[in-house]
Amino acid sequence: MDRYFLTTAIYYINDKPHVGSVSETIAADFIARYQRKLGKQVLFSTGTDEHSQKVERTALAMGQPVEQYAATAAASWKALFDRLGISYSRFIRTTDADHIKVVQEMFQKLYDQGDIYKGSYDGWYCVREEAFLLESDLVEGKCPHCGLEVQHVSEVNYFFRLSKYQDALLAWYEQHPDFVRPPMRYNELVNVIRGGLRDVSVSRSTVKWGVPVPFDTDQTVYVWVDALINYATVAGYGTERFATDWPADLHLIGKDITRFHGIIWPAMLMALNLLLPRRIFAHGFWNFEGERMSKSLGNVVDPAALIENLSNLIGIDEPMAVDALRYYLCREGTYGLDVDFSSQRLLLRFNTDLANDLGNLLNRTLNMFAKFRSQIESQPLEPKSALSELFSTTLSAVSADYDNLQFSAGLEKTWMLVNVLNKMIEDDKPWALAKVGDAAGLATHLATLLTGLWYIANLVEPCMPTVSDRLLEAIRRPQVAWSDLAWRGPGSELPEASSTVLFPRIQPDQLEEFLAAQTARKTGATTGATATASPAPVVNSGLITIDDVAKVQLRIATILEGERVPETDKLVKLRVKVGGEERTIVAGIGKHYDPAVLVGKQIVIVANLQPRKLKGIASQGMLLAASAGDEMALLTPMTVLPDGAEIH
Repeated sequence: MDRYFLTTAIYYINDKPHVGSVSETIAADFIARYQRKLGKQVLFSTGTDEHSQKVERTALAMGQPVEQYAATAAASWKALFDRLGISYSRFIRTTDADHIKVVQEMFQKLYDQGDIYKGSYDGWYCVREEAFLLESDLVEGKCPHCGLEVQHVSEVNYFFRLSKYQDALLAWYEQHPDFVRPPMRYNELVNVIRGGLRDVSVSRSTVKWGVPVPFDTDQTVYVWVDALINYATVAGYGTERFATDWPADLHLIGKDITRFHGIIWPAMLMALNLLLPRRIFAHGFWNFEGERMSKSLGNVVDPAALIENLSNLIGIDEPMAVDALRYYLCREGTYGLDVDFSSQRLLLRFNTDLANDLGNLLNRTLNMFAKFRSQIESQPLEPKSALSELFSTTLSAVSADYDNLQFSAGLEKTWMLVNVLNKMIEDDKPWALAKVGDAAGLATHLATLLTGLWYIANLVEPCMPTVSDRLLEAIRRPQVAWSDLAWRGPGSELPEASSTVLFPRIQPDQLEEFLAAQTARKTGATTGATATASPAPVVNSGLITIDDVAKVQLRIATILEGERVPETDKLVKLRVKVGGEERTIVAGIGKHYDPAVLVGKQIVIVANLQPRKLKGIASQGMLLAASAGDEMALLTPMTVLPDGAEIH
């Protein structure tokens, strides 16, 4: 069996977990589960970085022995990762005995061969980042990474001959253009190497909480060297297993620690005559209103509290709330770039993607099997062959996206399949097939839904393992390796009707309560939206004044119910909530949208339009939609807004 070894960076224990920090491990778990779906044996590590000056100081300030403080803090990180469904192979602590042994062995070897030598350091040091800094690194005299004050230190240290490996590093980068991703991070590191490398300090004489230097008990190993070596410890350095588990296929890290992982670590491995990692991927930050999440800024989002709020307010169990968070973090933005966290966007993803699209597809499928079971029992259950190629090629495309850590793109393609099946229900009209007694057509339709859901459930497993399991349990199909997915019928074991709603829709009052509960937010939701004019030319439109525009009241409305208007394919009847009132709107969108799928979505309506009757139904407003040829798209806000919010 092929092997795959991936790592996250390990986490400082005196930093409390927040959405920005745990998102890296969630992404790594996504990769680990995906690689297992490909049939690989995965070694996946995460853990805690426990040696440092700031840990020592924090424990002292709390009046605790540093060992006790470290054990308690590490346990809280591990408990959160378990809660988030992280399927790590090892949760490593830098205080683990086997790790300390590996650090000392590597340090000793580098010293013995002359790659580590004794010297003295006189310069700047940031305790928060545990980083040695040059005068040229400082920004207005402060740390360029965290913005805090730095301190001047002068001490005898041991140094690693980083400059010795400058040419070898540059050659490696030139020969391996995919070594560091995204490309912008690769280019940054190449420029640093070309600019010249200096030898770096790799020990501290003033810090006692660390791994002792084996040949000098007055020194401890610099925390970053200690931390980087954890990857070799996980792979079994010094044991037979190391030959098969090393090197790492992927180091997943934040963009702020690329120099340690992309320059110092590869140079150390070269000095030790060890293989370099196959790829390093540096992701961006999760920001809050444009600023990096930081305890000092008071803008962190606590993942544990967020999960509890989702679970309690919406009425789903915690594993499902965890999957909703995992989906949002993997679906939002392009991985590798900075992304803004938004509670409104999280809930919008929940309502639209999970409740309306995926959850509704499952519910409709199960209900139809219950309703039409007697009509299809004697029919062969074979899915439509016309969709076989679509699902097969989409599977390959999703796999290519995940190979490149483009989680959002892969999930978007998966949701395209969800939408294909939802649209198929509207196009095939299974209720009409049942009415005319077309048992064969009905059986083919239902078999296609089951087979499509089987694919989708397996495709979403890396992102949402609990959701995947429950989908498969509902349709009575197995978890399989992606290579075992095949476009075939469900066999004799058919699903039963279920009253359980996978994802209940979030109601407006729940939205407000959830946002209020997110106390980490500095401000509440905005109450307006901006309408942007189309760039397409407008022909013979005539000109209107600003007074004409002011007459039109555009409002945000939430769709509460939807149904088709009898005897017409075009019209749908929607019950919407606008501010404190409910209205009925009749809209000509029936050929493009299933009204049942629209429930929970927010739309833009003209709120002060004179009511008129359509097919005998009084329509109290008009929704806005754009059309181009045969395509139509409803205008919807990018974030969830209060009902009745005015568009300016």
